[in-house]
Amino acid sequence: MDLPRTRASLPRVEWLDSVGSTNAALRDLLLREEGGLAHGALVATAEQTSGRGRRDRGWTMPPDTALAISVLIRDAGTGGLPVSWLPLLAGSAVTAALQPLFPPGRRVGLKWPNDVHVRDEEDALHGRPGLKLCGILCEAVPAGGDETAVVVGMGVNLLIPEWQLPSERATSVLAAGGDVGGAESLADPAGRGLADRVLSGVAGELLRIVELSRSDPDAARRTVTRHSLTLGTEVRVHLPDARVVDGRARALDDDGALIVDLPTGGALTVTAADVEHLR
Repeated sequence: MDLPRTRASLPRVEWLDSVGSTNAALRDLLLREEGGLAHGALVATAEQTSGRGRRDRGWTMPPDTALAISVLIRDAGTGGLPVSWLPLLAGSAVTAALQPLFPPGRRVGLKWPNDVHVRDEEDALHGRPGLKLCGILCEAVPAGGDETAVVVGMGVNLLIPEWQLPSERATSVLAAGGDVGGAESLADPAGRGLADRVLSGVAGELLRIVELSRSDPDAARRTVTRHSLTLGTEVRVHLPDARVVDGRARALDDDGALIVDLPTGGALTVTAADVEHLR
């Protein structure tokens, strides 16, 4: 696919007509080039056949309706926020890139720890995160020496019609009333333009906020906090040990973990869990 905006803004862009996993494809490319692949290199497709989400959950996309995007981040966690912040930084980047596609009254934001949702005023009134537009999966990859390199994978639902959405909790830019520029498929001219706009916006903003996290960590934290749909809401935390805890999401700690104030007093620091927003 011809992606002039994206190719002009990134050091390496590989568009694949179909692939099992863009994360795996980018990792393989890094290995083939013996670690020489540049920071910000991108692999993308509109047909991913073996996508994975958090905790090895499957992620499917009807062809030419969504983008699977993987971006290489080199020296992750160096000189600023730790690498555990990367899913939050990526979610913030996707939020910033997709918000301009929606009219006033529709807010795009980050649901902790690694989903991007869109919600309307009624959702906000009842403390709901809305519906899922994007999932994020970050995976460490070998880069040689002591370097920590991470592939940031993002699956963005763009043109999936409402009847074809994978679950009642999912949506797409099209189904949620966003501006898709008349595109019906990512294979048509309008769709290719939409794909280029989203790819360049998401990847460019990701690289910008990663750099900000190194030069001014507090500013990056404030950006993530501003984009959060979870902070300040009543939540139900489903912990890995099968415990379920209710409370109010208050803040993010130094590692990006969610701090939940408990109704009985005290607080719970959540590093890994499924978090449900309560009405």
